[in-house]
Amino acid sequence: MDHLTGKLNGLDWVSAPDNVRKKIIDAASILYARKGFADTSLQEISENAGVSRSVTRHYVKTKSEIMRMIMEDVLTIFHENLVRMIKGIDDPKEKLTAALYIYLTVVDQQREKALLIYQKSSSLDRASKSRVMQLEVDVSNIFAKIISQGIEQGVFKEVDVDLMAFDIMMLAHMWALKRWHFKNRLNLDKYFKLQLEIVMDALEKKERSP
Repeated sequence: MDHLTGKLNGLDWVSAPDNVRKKIIDAASILYARKGFADTSLQEISENAGVSRSVTRHYVKTKSEIMRMIMEDVLTIFHENLVRMIKGIDDPKEKLTAALYIYLTVVDQQREKALLIYQKSSSLDRASKSRVMQLEVDVSNIFAKIISQGIEQGVFKEVDVDLMAFDIMMLAHMWALKRWHFKNRLNLDKYFKLQLEIVMDALEKKERSP
């Protein structure tokens, strides 16, 4: 660290790259939410992150790249937690329950970032927009794989797997988008339980009466 400026310098980037990256992402998220995407400069992001401009330039050349990093960050948090939580779980219902809860929790914890992705994705350059869209598909594929396993095992009925996977994602996103309404009567756990009932009702095979 440069003790005259208090900013992280190139040596800090070498010794703790993940920490520096997180500082840039968090600072950008706060500034984008407060000032807007167009009115935030890379210089302001560097200053609020406490990172030298040269270090910031190593990570990003444009603000669009930071938006991509924000999306990658949300996906990584979800994926790492999911792998840890569903390890050893074979039952598709349990696995899907865990996946939905983890994704919803991540969306709640990263609510400002999730809102930014919705609000500002249209402002991204073509390459970053394509990357963000692909990351969303990557998340949906995690749910799709679990649903497909359930269908193969006869636990879930035949459905449009791709559509159902995105439906589940949207249920989680709705907590971030419409929390201003639901928070008056639902906490996160209650919202999760109600949405889980909807998902399972749509997927579970119904036993036929004799």
